[in-house]
Amino acid sequence: MKKKNVPRFEPINSHLSIEISMAQKRYSAPKLFIPRVNGKPTVAPGKRWYAYFYWRTSPNGPLDRKFSYTKKMNRLPSAKERRAAGNHLVSILHTALERGWIPDAEERKAKKVVKRGDSMILADALNYAYKIKAKGGKSITTLKGYQFHKDRFLEWAKANGYYGLNPDRFSVDHFYEFLDWLRFEYVNEKTGLEMSGSSINNHKASLSALFTTMKNERLISVNFIKDIPDIDSEPINNKAFTHEELALLKAEMQRSDPYLIPLFSFILYPLLRPREICRLKVNSLNTDNWLIKVQTKTEILSVRRIIDKLKPTIEGMKLEEYPGEFYLFTNRDQPADWDASLQSRYDHFSKRFKIIKDNLGFGREYGLYSGRHTAIMDLYDSLLGQGYGEMKALLELMPHTTHKSVAGIKAYIRRHRKTIPADHSDLFTIDF
Repeated sequence: MKKKNVPRFEPINSHLSIEISMAQKRYSAPKLFIPRVNGKPTVAPGKRWYAYFYWRTSPNGPLDRKFSYTKKMNRLPSAKERRAAGNHLVSILHTALERGWIPDAEERKAKKVVKRGDSMILADALNYAYKIKAKGGKSITTLKGYQFHKDRFLEWAKANGYYGLNPDRFSVDHFYEFLDWLRFEYVNEKTGLEMSGSSINNHKASLSALFTTMKNERLISVNFIKDIPDIDSEPINNKAFTHEELALLKAEMQRSDPYLIPLFSFILYPLLRPREICRLKVNSLNTDNWLIKVQTKTEILSVRRIIDKLKPTIEGMKLEEYPGEFYLFTNRDQPADWDASLQSRYDHFSKRFKIIKDNLGFGREYGLYSGRHTAIMDLYDSLLGQGYGEMKALLELMPHTTHKSVAGIKAYIRRHRKTIPADHSDLFTIDF
């Protein structure tokens, strides 16, 4: 989104400080190796596809070490499927390296020595707190619970860029994103089941205990987790809408709260999460190249494409009339400066959506997140309708849904997909 240029005048006698970092990266850009025969990609036996990059053993030395990864892509039958899986792996490696991941296992092991002070990261602080709990005479059962919940939290933190964060910079809004992941996105890969409210509360209780120890050890200034209310112990399935239900939803929005239509469109078409939408500002949208800069769960920006279906919505918002730093969606029903926490902004739109769904008789299992589930299910069914096989459809979806593994998106699809089997009368041999 283009912004108006406003000249700013600075005192001519003021000091201007500019810091330029010339540090070189320790890695080359990850790439996909594609074996070829007569210039064409091949999946012949022995022709191995892999993602690779080069690494500096010494931070200031040459790129002297090569790392390669396949992640089972060579089990896929076609070149197109391997290319899609390989490009996705390249993207994951690039993100991990940007966020400070070290591919050398021995170097990672050497860095695990924990030191107190400003250099301690979130993961080290939590592990340090757990060691203190273990020395404090807690029961084996309690300690097992602490470790299980801590490890799941750190797995999520690593996938979302929080693992290496200064512990005092990890905020209550960040923790609510973890709770959202447990409530709305986590699916057990083996059973296909979502997490119950009581299990989520157990995660919260364990982490609160560890955060209290971190506070007592002066690693963080406050334990905000203890003030977060418990989740309703009944499980919430957070269902997707059918096409008919979606039409009813839009009609009710047009009647009762039209401002929710563009907001819900940003959930459906770019597959954004509600909290990501609450972070969007006017200058997050580039209408020259039709891209959205999405501030994810850290300060890292993710770029999404604005597809044709969303363009009329954006054009109708007349964003050129507003300053770039204004929030895109606000309580004033137009872009504005909104001095409120992320949680407050999210709660505002959740309450407005609840009025709409209550008017239509939808239960507590429906919410703003249902829009994202609806969109993903629609894309999946559409790909199958175009003749895609299951694996090919899943690989096509993964870059859009941001799932990290085929098993993860497969469990997600199994949980949220609504299908009714076709008439199977012709399969029966009995006539009752």
